[in-house]
Amino acid sequence: MSAERDVLGATRLAVGCAARLLPTPADRRRYQAEFVAELYGLPASDQWRHTVGVLSQAFALRAALGGTSTRSEEVVMQSTTAGQRFRCRYLHWHHWKAFSAQDGVRYSACAVCHKEHDDWLNAPNIIGS
Repeated sequence: MSAERDVLGATRLAVGCAARLLPTPADRRRYQAEFVAELYGLPASDQWRHTVGVLSQAFALRAALGGTSTRSEEVVMQSTTAGQRFRCRYLHWHHWKAFSAQDGVRYSACAVCHKEHDDWLNAPNIIGS
């Protein structure tokens, strides 16, 4: 029979500090209770190890809950000039580029006006992606 191990006051305080970094009060209450509940029944050394893990991941959890995007998730937008748009719209001189759909199918479209080309293999001046 194992004795019920109490949560150390310092580890409870530390996971409470980690929860205070979260964006909304509801998230703070929920995760503070969850973090403390995970400490019950652990020996003191494991409580410290778990607390350090919680503290090290607090900013990642904050970013995930806040819904803010990181630089790697942002899509790079390229601006087009008036001359490029004029050539596409009136002169039909498109800047064909090869693209891949989410299902892996390749197609070609104009990089300026996004008009799709019917036969991507025979499209003139295709620039690979």
